[in-house]
Amino acid sequence: MPGRRSRPWVPALVAVLSACSPEPPQPAAPRLLALGDSVLAWHGTAGASVPDVVGRLTGRAVDNRAVSGARLSATSPKVAAKGGDIRAQYPGGAWDWVILNGGANDLLAECGCRACDSTLDAMIGRDGRRGDIPALVDRIVADGAKVVVLGYYDANVKPNPFSRCSEEVDELDRRLEEMARVRKTVTFVDAAPAMNPRDPADWFVDRVHPSRQGAARIGERIAAAMQ
Repeated sequence: MPGRRSRPWVPALVAVLSACSPEPPQPAAPRLLALGDSVLAWHGTAGASVPDVVGRLTGRAVDNRAVSGARLSATSPKVAAKGGDIRAQYPGGAWDWVILNGGANDLLAECGCRACDSTLDAMIGRDGRRGDIPALVDRIVADGAKVVVLGYYDANVKPNPFSRCSEEVDELDRRLEEMARVRKTVTFVDAAPAMNPRDPADWFVDRVHPSRQGAARIGERIAAAMQ
């Protein structure tokens, strides 16, 4: 506009002020990784999954890679294509803690929870030292992380397709606990005390997965074990 004098110092002042302004806070890099099936994935879109609860209680950012229907052996190409091979969910790298679960879908899909000795042995041997799960845990530990292995809660509620798997799941949990016992940086957490089969408030409407309350209770048990 006519008569208005330019102010050459203005851009320089803006540059100085910009340089003095604090950078916006950057989100924390995830230090807690979750691998597994729907027990860990459930309520994830709402930020209320079991790993989300653990992250809030321990003050760690979470990378939850668990997928509903995931297996340890992922014999189905469809399952593997959506990230359902739990072994392949692990990206490597440096983590403080890794939460891991899995195995129930293998028992249901591969042997129908009947005559499952070979399926169990492939996942984890009776002594907890061999199989796909110990091999994955040892990879994670070698990378420097501590591991929480989450056992399953009581599936003997109805209607629930896993109700016929209760004996096989109990044996899986026993082997997982033994695996943790012989490894110093691995902790077994039993989810069963967090899920009351007689309390509908702990269960999602399908009576298979935890409700938000149930997920919170499981997450609280894991966080307590980590601390």
